[in-house]
Amino acid sequence: MKKGYLKIGLCLTLLTGAINNVSAQKKNEFGNPTLTKYLNDEKTRSISFSGYTEIWARYVELNPGSLVNGEQVNSISDLSLRRVRAKMAYQPTEKLTFILQGGLTNVNVASKTTPAFELLDAYAEYKFNDIISAGAGRSTWRGLSRFTTGPLNTLLYDLPSYATANAGISDETVRQLSIYAKGQIGKFDYRLVIADPYTNVSADPKENLATFSKTHPNKDYSGYFKYEFFETENNSSPFHSGTYSGKKKVLALGAGFEYTHNALWHLDQTGTTINDDEKSFAVDLFYDTPINKATGTSFSAYAMAMNNDYGPNYTRYSGVSNPASGVNASVSTLNGAGNASPVIGTGNTYYVQIGGTLPYFNKAKNNMQLQPAGSVMLSDLDGLHDKALTYDAGISLLMNGMSSRLTFDAQNRPIYALNNAGQADVSDRKWQYVLKYRIDFN
Repeated sequence: MKKGYLKIGLCLTLLTGAINNVSAQKKNEFGNPTLTKYLNDEKTRSISFSGYTEIWARYVELNPGSLVNGEQVNSISDLSLRRVRAKMAYQPTEKLTFILQGGLTNVNVASKTTPAFELLDAYAEYKFNDIISAGAGRSTWRGLSRFTTGPLNTLLYDLPSYATANAGISDETVRQLSIYAKGQIGKFDYRLVIADPYTNVSADPKENLATFSKTHPNKDYSGYFKYEFFETENNSSPFHSGTYSGKKKVLALGAGFEYTHNALWHLDQTGTTINDDEKSFAVDLFYDTPINKATGTSFSAYAMAMNNDYGPNYTRYSGVSNPASGVNASVSTLNGAGNASPVIGTGNTYYVQIGGTLPYFNKAKNNMQLQPAGSVMLSDLDGLHDKALTYDAGISLLMNGMSSRLTFDAQNRPIYALNNAGQADVSDRKWQYVLKYRIDFN
């Protein structure tokens, strides 16, 4: 516990020092100087600090048999620190950048021990030119799809669940040790990544059911390529924006892949262990445009199609910031405990989201506006007899742009149980309601 407090204290001390020396050239969405200190007159070398906190208040209809503190309950209301992040970006030369980021993730009623302020990112990048930069370290640089690393600004309350579907299995908090190359050639943007996956599983292989292998992991290869028809997007960080709220006009067509040799295994009918490659491919289209800049109205849309091959009948059930501590196996479903639902598996996954900003409440000050949005995720997986349909509808109040916003979201998810033929059918549906507040500092 003391070590954790020392780390937080050190971060606050560094941040305080940076604030005392901040350059007042740029303004953030609060109208304050950004936490950036330029190290030369040309402003090509700098040190900057940023971060954010996301706080959730929610009501969850829990999966059958869910246990909270050993008691079986049907629903729960709780508070959760979804994410706390503190980041430093140091650019000692025009071509070299070092990123250091720490934080907390999913602190909730199920977190019995003192939450750890953990190291998330630590990597260096060298920019040869606009066409190619190369980096190495622990980071979220990944390929496959636009939201695989998570967006900078979510249109809804959180990421679509398929985007980080291997979290906690082959990565830690969506991070891996990796090397990468990325760049922009005109309107074309690319990234290529070679990573060392983590091994966080201990399950033995099962008959005709692929699970992640506990043998020595092979390299994880991934890439993402996109063509930007209108304005180009910043690629200085691994994160793509989920919406620009009318600040840019972007139309980006993307495609990506991920491949890991012998990532999973299963038993055939003779009891022989068969190794399975993880092979994923995705295409997506992102569109974000202002409608009327004077009133602040905008439109945003995103569509994605993904094919995943993890081996026979692989299906992963997972819940974000799961509040349950266990499950009563005698009455449980395939979903397991808490708010878990199928997020990825062998088969096809489709995702669509749309939204936009409504006129400013005060046009003279260009502040305070509503941002309604909705999404649908449809998964057609080999391990499920019925297709998995999850949908969200929400609305955000933007108080200082995306840097201070309050979001309400209602989500409906499927519950799966085995039918008389041993097939996974939808037996019920459950709701989750989230009220999230996010504040950024930069």
